[in-house]
Amino acid sequence: MRSLTGWIFLVASCMLLCGCQHGVGLQNVGPDGRISYEDAFIFNGALSAETVNLLGNHLLYSKIEASPQQFINELERLCEMEPTPRFFIAIAETSQLLAARMQDDPDTAIKYNLTTLIYTQKYFQYAIDNRSSLLFDPEAIVAVRCYNLALTELFSYLKQRNMHRAGAFELTAAGGQKIHFELPKFSLPVKEDHIIAFELCADYRPVNLTHNSRRFGIGVPLVCELADHAIPETNFAEGQVIPATLAMRIENDPDDASRRTARLYFLDSRSVDEVTVGEVTVPLAQDFSTPLAYMVKNPPPFDFLQRTFQIELTSGQVGLYHLEPHNDNRIPVVLVHGLLSDIRTWLQLINTLQSDPELRRNYRFMGFSYSSGNPIFVSAMHLRQALLAERARLEHDGRDLTKFDQMILIGHSMGGLISRLMISRSDDKLLAGFIGEDIYQQAVDSASEEFRNMMIFEPVLSVKRVIFIAVPHRGSELAQSWFAQAASSMIEVPSYLLEFNRKLISGLIDMPEAQKYRMMGTFTGIDNLSPTGSALRLLNLMPICAIPYHSIIGNTEQRGIPGGSDGVVPYSSSHLDGAVSEIVVQSGHSVQQNPLAIQEIKRILKEHLRTLDHE
Repeated sequence: MRSLTGWIFLVASCMLLCGCQHGVGLQNVGPDGRISYEDAFIFNGALSAETVNLLGNHLLYSKIEASPQQFINELERLCEMEPTPRFFIAIAETSQLLAARMQDDPDTAIKYNLTTLIYTQKYFQYAIDNRSSLLFDPEAIVAVRCYNLALTELFSYLKQRNMHRAGAFELTAAGGQKIHFELPKFSLPVKEDHIIAFELCADYRPVNLTHNSRRFGIGVPLVCELADHAIPETNFAEGQVIPATLAMRIENDPDDASRRTARLYFLDSRSVDEVTVGEVTVPLAQDFSTPLAYMVKNPPPFDFLQRTFQIELTSGQVGLYHLEPHNDNRIPVVLVHGLLSDIRTWLQLINTLQSDPELRRNYRFMGFSYSSGNPIFVSAMHLRQALLAERARLEHDGRDLTKFDQMILIGHSMGGLISRLMISRSDDKLLAGFIGEDIYQQAVDSASEEFRNMMIFEPVLSVKRVIFIAVPHRGSELAQSWFAQAASSMIEVPSYLLEFNRKLISGLIDMPEAQKYRMMGTFTGIDNLSPTGSALRLLNLMPICAIPYHSIIGNTEQRGIPGGSDGVVPYSSSHLDGAVSEIVVQSGHSVQQNPLAIQEIKRILKEHLRTLDHE
């Protein structure tokens, strides 16, 4: 058992080296908070919640006050690139807000009022061309809000009495009408008996999620808690959940005007965006943020540290983690976390991206969990084996692999090095050239089959694109610092890996004994990040296969200009020649949580879809 001082040191090292942890939480507001569930989303202070989301995603919110003219110009430029209703409303709302604040200067205020008129007219024209005239009826919003609040309370009433999954019972309305409830219909991606509980999203509020991934519409968003192994694949997190939306239909009894028939519908909100009532199509209410926060509401303390420093104890947690059940029609996006972290570091990114209907229809998110205390070539071997095993399992089940074979990897920091090894090639010739053919042959003779699995590999053919985020391709000086080396010395490397390393190093008979001794002690993931270490020197000799890859790099000082550092990894280490795109955002090392980085990832994912359409 490590001392308290030791663990405190490890926590401090974690914060210094990666800054990858999240503060996402969940607040239980209970029944009293239900009435404000939709109001807070529809109107968030002076601006609508959707406009607040859009401005936050592009880091524009602070510019409203500081530089209004520059703010409007930048927002109009973004609108030219994406002329959609959400941008029309955002410009109209913010222009109106600015005009109201400039009442003492009528000549300036009128300019912003005119901008509001321009963009509201654009919105009206779009609505006329694409939507029902009911969009302009304020009573429609009132009706939807009343329907949703009443259905929320009905569901709570039925759930308290364990009737929400039942049928063949009757309730009486205030006017005396008898309403007969039929068995609910479940249209979810898992079996109904695999759901152990339903929770109302309205009873909770996510904490510290920068994007509110919700949509106003008809229905009641739910959190569906799943039983263990409800999804055949490994779960994304303890307490796996999926989002759903509850709707209800009441029909008249043709033989008795005092009777009605009702049915509850549990809908997969990841797959269904709208419902049809008669000949009218209406949007379905959706909430993806609350289920995501609910899933990690009780994270075990310092579990990421245990995975890093006690590798053997947590080896069972290594593998692919699925956010949702497999879908043949969705491309896997595999997220590979960095040093001293875990898959929950991706919550902000997942939350923002899954709010986009196009991305939600075409992609599904997965995580790869591993111990960052392991050498990067060991973790890369585990990821490679996991991806190949997943494909073999799907092929055995007769699934369509077309979309699976368009996989995208997104790797942050150390996770980017592991992702890079999925699209690199290593063979005997390369390794022999690296350490000398005679020495290499002796090493091979003394090593196990696992050596070849770790060091000899081809690119994973299912991977068709990689996004590198703050990746130390050429290492980080922090890996050579005293606290990094102290942290490395505290990693409990499994005995089989130590023995493997001993045999491998012992085989290098021409190496001086002092050098052999030093190499036996530098075998962890932290050591592998050293700019002078053999792991990165070897990785940079390995050719990358001919697929597109992208770089997103942090600079603590300014954005848009190559150079500087994110506080852990310098630009000179993150830059890769051959990247089809590269952006520099103003950020510390947790670049994967930066809104502009997330918008760039969104752009790349949509570019990937366009590329497939043209094939």
